[in-house]
Amino acid sequence: MLATMLATAPAEGSVKALFKGRTAQKRVIKLRGSERAMQIVHFNVELSCRDGSILIDEESGFLQTPVRRNGSFSDVQIGSTDTVAIRGRASGKVITGRLRVRDRVGKSKCDSRWVRFTARR
Repeated sequence: MLATMLATAPAEGSVKALFKGRTAQKRVIKLRGSERAMQIVHFNVELSCRDGSILIDEESGFLQTPVRRNGSFSDVQIGSTDTVAIRGRASGKVITGRLRVRDRVGKSKCDSRWVRFTARR
């Protein structure tokens, strides 16, 4: 019986609760979170490029980010062409923070600047 309970118990730091919200750009963001870790599920962000164009980036597939005892977190995750930086605080039913995406389209560099977000369970 004990072995069954241990096998089915969720892993410590597993991210269970789904948080949905919006960014300051009025775009959707979804995160999964717990007391010990959070993970970005999906978000959209608008980036301004140096050549004057606008890039709408859809981001997903992030690794878990540890949450400190005071609820704060920060992380930088690097993809093939983009870099996503995130920092914020998780408290109860709300995750707030800022994110920044830097990407490249051809030879033109694009940057979202820091964008605030709020997500609720």
